[in-house]
Amino acid sequence: MKAKDIIEAMNKWAKPGLIDSWDNTGFQIGNMDTKVNKILVSLDLDNLALETAVNNNCNMIISHHPFIFKPLERILSTEPKGRQVMEIIKNEIVVYNAHSNLDLADGGVNDELARLLGLKDTRFLQERYKGEDGTIYGYGRIGKVEEILLKNFIEKIKEVLDISNLILYGDRNRKIKNIAVCGGSGSSFIYDAYKKGADLYITGDIKYHDAQLGYNLGLNIVDAGHYHTEKIILPRIKNYLNMKLEKKVEIEVLMKSDLPREIY
Repeated sequence: MKAKDIIEAMNKWAKPGLIDSWDNTGFQIGNMDTKVNKILVSLDLDNLALETAVNNNCNMIISHHPFIFKPLERILSTEPKGRQVMEIIKNEIVVYNAHSNLDLADGGVNDELARLLGLKDTRFLQERYKGEDGTIYGYGRIGKVEEILLKNFIEKIKEVLDISNLILYGDRNRKIKNIAVCGGSGSSFIYDAYKKGADLYITGDIKYHDAQLGYNLGLNIVDAGHYHTEKIILPRIKNYLNMKLEKKVEIEVLMKSDLPREIY
């Protein structure tokens, strides 16, 4: 199967028209006519992902985060990004990513996060686009669960995201029912979560003053990490492509990053 067929399948889900103005994502390196034998799906195209792809004979990498986000001024073997580009080209690997369009997509990052946490009657935190067919797309999700103590729901978050630790800004003994989520870096939607009536907002990359804002609004915030709130989309990508491509291409999922994460 050619790379263009796989990209076409992904574009039907993570539509290019949903790519936000600040984003740079899509088909980034390679030849559309490359015959793809094996795909590696990862959150980032980092050194670990590239090494895994080369060692496991994957000649296409599909990542969530863009490999090339800002313009490259030069490609040098003495610089990390330059070495990666040269290795990708040397091994004839096709690089494609789906970023903001997969955040906004139906069944994308935020829908999957909400589903795994058991949220019902979900709606957008912030509407962003209206498609030509009238379909609305938005960032984040907010939904309901059966009323539960926050400290008990925290255990569910840890289980679903397969993490041992997270950061809570709020009252662990408070009862919650309305829960907002946004995979990745979601501090810009704190006020949206508050306006929509959330008792708890789960996201990543919360800074000190972001936490203060949430606290002053009476909103509990869980920072479960950028990586952990987005990695949940990787198996979903594999399942989607297996269905669309009728399992004609082997797909491997890398649920790791080369960035060390240890809490002492």
